[in-house]
Amino acid sequence: MDATPPPRPDMGDTAGGTPRSSAAGGDFVVVEDSGEFSYYRSTAALLSDFEYVGEAPCIIDRSATTYRLELDEQRHLRVGPPLGPVEFHWLHRTLADAREVHPERHRLQRADTAGLAGLVAGLFETLQLERGTDADLGLWSLDIEGLATRRHALADVDRLLAGNDRLEAVRVTDPFGHQYRPVWHPKHRRLGHAGFLSYVEVPVRRGTSRRRG
Repeated sequence: MDATPPPRPDMGDTAGGTPRSSAAGGDFVVVEDSGEFSYYRSTAALLSDFEYVGEAPCIIDRSATTYRLELDEQRHLRVGPPLGPVEFHWLHRTLADAREVHPERHRLQRADTAGLAGLVAGLFETLQLERGTDADLGLWSLDIEGLATRRHALADVDRLLAGNDRLEAVRVTDPFGHQYRPVWHPKHRRLGHAGFLSYVEVPVRRGTSRRRG
């Protein structure tokens, strides 16, 4: 994938609205210079993973505010001041490109959202679930041909469904209440993966509410 250019902060209206910016704290999503996405639980975890300023051209917090790395007076990396909201169309396109190039790293395929707030919230949720970084997010629910069961993490869901040749009869619900149908992708020599499961979101029917928590 081509190196990702620094995003243009959106200082005007954004699709769907954007929450007010917050201070640089809590957890973050980073769009790396390679165009790949990473999730970090804290500022300290983020800073420990990078060596130079240009490695993380876009750092996003949960309010969709962007930051960049900079050097302090001792030439140590730190997270700089807020730069404004991330540009919706840039983020949407960059995420789509990452999913196309490395589908095995972006296995939870959520339905598109209309606004920036929803896009950023979904990005945080799916990266947390895919990377297995938080054990306290809640349980996954599975319906396998009418038999209900639960698992603690996406890796556990993968193991349970490995070798299942009737995936069309399976529905998987993540801890945030999004329901998916699992899809097996065979080994692909050119892309360099050994085969993997992806999970395609099933649209919520009208009149039903999505469970949270």
